[in-house]
Amino acid sequence: MIKAKTEFSTSTEMERITCMSLLLTAVVSSSARAPRQYHFVNQKKSWTEAQSYCREKYTDLVTISDIQEQNDIEQAIKRVNSNADRVWIGLRSTDSWIWSLSDPAFYREHESQYRNWDKTTRKPQPEEDGDCVFMDCGNGQHCAKASKGQWHDVDCSYLLYFICYNGSSKGFIIVQEQKNWTEAQKYCRESHTDLASVRNQTENEEIQNMLTGNQVWIGLHRLWVWSDNSTSTFTHWKPGFNNIRNNRNSVCTSVVISDEGQWTDEECSEKHPFVCYDDNLVLVRENKTWTEALRRCRNMDMDLVSVDSEQMQQRVMNVTSSALSDHVWLGLRHSCKLGLWFWVKSHTMCYDQWASDYDIGLDECDQTVRSGAIRTRDNHWISLPETKEINFICIKYM
Repeated sequence: MIKAKTEFSTSTEMERITCMSLLLTAVVSSSARAPRQYHFVNQKKSWTEAQSYCREKYTDLVTISDIQEQNDIEQAIKRVNSNADRVWIGLRSTDSWIWSLSDPAFYREHESQYRNWDKTTRKPQPEEDGDCVFMDCGNGQHCAKASKGQWHDVDCSYLLYFICYNGSSKGFIIVQEQKNWTEAQKYCRESHTDLASVRNQTENEEIQNMLTGNQVWIGLHRLWVWSDNSTSTFTHWKPGFNNIRNNRNSVCTSVVISDEGQWTDEECSEKHPFVCYDDNLVLVRENKTWTEALRRCRNMDMDLVSVDSEQMQQRVMNVTSSALSDHVWLGLRHSCKLGLWFWVKSHTMCYDQWASDYDIGLDECDQTVRSGAIRTRDNHWISLPETKEINFICIKYM
């Protein structure tokens, strides 16, 4: 429910807009890697509906890569005292073979479906053993000739050499280090572009000619995959609940709160609350002056947040729910010389959310420069001396 009240401006007042929203989310930040926020959404949806909601409102369904993130997500759920027991996260089984490099623009028509399975065995089916694909040149022989390289499905934990694809050079690179498939994928993504996709017979023969009797990973797999297309070696399965080799084509993952947050597989059509993540808007729960906060955000390739719309105000209201200070810095600054408020994103203020008990007409040009902050008890804005040390909100502009 959104309630709005507008008052006409005078020479000493700006337009005031009051915006209140009932939000069913709780937010916790993670410092384990690039800053991101977790949002528990207390609405029952299927996994696909939850994915669509997260992508529309935030970034995606949550990805969990270590125990700290697992704990943060449990904290986000418990923060709102929800009665929910099973909660969707972003992990889903793949019921068909897919390439690690998922960009549709990389493939011409039907190229993503090219396969060259070993002719002596039938094509692996989704319910059978084997999650990833390796390529060999047959009986340990050298591959000097452009003969057909055969593919085999094998458990992803095997240690093999692997082939990367480099988008800059548009070529394949063989890596003479033995890694499991997920580690090989991580290496290729960090050092090149991704594990190799083999789009046609010409590329298959090109890779074949590079091999010297080694079996190598290529990018074809049928793993559990996160909604944002990332993979992770971290798991938190309840024993017996990570079996994708059954006859269910649509299997997704939930966190069971009453069972120490362990993961279970569920039919994706079931309806549960869910957790989204947002890596564009981040609350930093450290007390800094306004200038220090601005510098900290920019050191993270972000900026102090500009709240220039009702939609952004609602997102900021989400984030402030877990602040450790009574006020939180925004990217709002006052210019005495020009006599106006402006955002650090280099535009003046049109939308605003000034507190009704705060008189914008008071002299802002005292001895200390003043900046804008959001008051956490009611999510309205006030001005504070820039030297005050409080939490702050950073944003990554795309």
